[in-house]
Amino acid sequence: MKIREALRGAFTPPEPRNKDRFIGSIRYPKLSYSEFILSQIGYIRKRVWLFSAAVLLIVISAVYMIPQNEMYLVWIVSTLIPFLALMTAMEISRSDIFGMSEIEAGCRYSLPQLVGARMIILGVCNFAVISAIAVILGFFSSLGMMRAVLYILTPYITVNGIALVVLDKATGLECVYINVAATLGVILTGIFLLGGMPFDARFVNILYTVLCVGGAIVIAIQGRKIMNGGDVCYGINH
Repeated sequence: MKIREALRGAFTPPEPRNKDRFIGSIRYPKLSYSEFILSQIGYIRKRVWLFSAAVLLIVISAVYMIPQNEMYLVWIVSTLIPFLALMTAMEISRSDIFGMSEIEAGCRYSLPQLVGARMIILGVCNFAVISAIAVILGFFSSLGMMRAVLYILTPYITVNGIALVVLDKATGLECVYINVAATLGVILTGIFLLGGMPFDARFVNILYTVLCVGGAIVIAIQGRKIMNGGDVCYGINH
């Protein structure tokens, strides 16, 4: 017994002294949440920014090259805008695709916070691009600003809503394939609806409005889950 007690006493670490004061004295970089969001800009791949710039340049070029065909301009834009949403979905799911979600979940800023920050950055960038395109089309065509915004924004919001739901339910390359298929489906639907306007314009306007509002609701629900760090962790809980 004496030997056992002696061994226990020899291998039992002493109680730490001034532990809290020592931890409090450690210096580490402290970031506000806004600074954290800005720091994530450098982690977004350059191809995303280049693609956004390319879409804007294509629209500007198309306005000068085909100024007499307004619906053809809208058709071109509606086939490009969904790819902005697809690029955003692929960027915010990169951690899961490359198997880094569990590591990032244990960092100081967790995976939901990283996803939320990148969603904010890319959302602001895409909103600026879409706003510029809507102003250009509204100014150079007789569609009017409201219709131009509706025809451009609806495909983007629809793909974003589908992508966020898919990212919540699928993982890895599976979510990539589903999102690509959904994006192509939205593009083909837009081509079918806007190609020469085979349908009544009022029907198309109502349909686009319903899709736009529905997609915005889905984005708001999924985005709130992410920002609150809830059940949606994009690959962690699958």
